[in-house]
Amino acid sequence: MSHETIRRFVNGRHLAVAMLGGLSMTMTAPVFAQSPSPPAAVNNWADLRAMLASCWSVPPDTRGSQIAFLFGISKTGELRGSPLITARRLEGHQEARKHYEEAARDAVSRCFPITVTPSFGAILGESPIRLRFVNTPPTAAYQINGNITIFAPP
Repeated sequence: MSHETIRRFVNGRHLAVAMLGGLSMTMTAPVFAQSPSPPAAVNNWADLRAMLASCWSVPPDTRGSQIAFLFGISKTGELRGSPLITARRLEGHQEARKHYEEAARDAVSRCFPITVTPSFGAILGESPIRLRFVNTPPTAAYQINGNITIFAPP
């Protein structure tokens, strides 16, 4: 077995039995914590909406709150500059309102950069994103291309 084959087995966290110069040698790769599988590439607007929704944790006591951002995403899936808050209506006590805005900002920063397919990356590179995080019951929302509304889970 070649050194390259042994290296592939070790890097792949498998056991390999190598025969080197007539000697039998067992190699065991170190045990590592399993890392999550890499995220699937975002290929369309629905994938982007789902990915953004998965990044948002709604703070308690903020029912009725909304916040809207405007930003761009490069064709490689990175934010182009800082997201601009274009509107906000924050409900609840002062700390709750503060946490709502922080949670929305954190969701955007936690989600990016993203992995995008080349074809969708080309679309993103030319499209402004208007993103709203809304803590109201879901309603019909304007969800065309870069107009994205994420509703809090019920």
